[in-house]
Amino acid sequence: MCNLMVNRVKRRVSCLPKATYYKPREVPLCDLEIINLSIEELEAIRLCDLLHVEQNEAAEMMGISRKTFWNDLQKARQKVVDALVNGKAIEISGGEYVNSGECKVEFLCKGCEQEWESQCNEGRPTSCPKCGSGIICRIGGDGRGKRFIENDYCCPKNKGKEVVNAKAGSVEK
Repeated sequence: MCNLMVNRVKRRVSCLPKATYYKPREVPLCDLEIINLSIEELEAIRLCDLLHVEQNEAAEMMGISRKTFWNDLQKARQKVVDALVNGKAIEISGGEYVNSGECKVEFLCKGCEQEWESQCNEGRPTSCPKCGSGIICRIGGDGRGKRFIENDYCCPKNKGKEVVNAKAGSVEK
């Protein structure tokens, strides 16, 4: 009997996640079971459930068959529901995908308040294109613990200790 291997088609993904971990509040990560959601599973949920793209079109956008898309979508939904209902953490990583580079990421300079977009596959800029400042953040968080809180920047690890005021450009403790 011949054992045939099926080549797994790499899915086209147009948008990488803004955050890669979600967990129940006030429960240490070491006490939680972690569910891995692949990048392509997240893309299936994003297209179908967030953007309301029809499954045939979503499958075409990802470069896979409708049946394969349906399987990925059901697997992703099952993982997300399991995490929400049973209080598990979700790690978004891995998978076999090709970044189509259609997604844009927004950045904000804390020095001059300049906002700009770049392709998500270009990487994080090191300085502002307008003023050259290195105090830049990704709008919506950057996966490094840096978040915006009503025009202020803070690191959740330093909660209550340090805030950078966006307008004044100063650091308060």
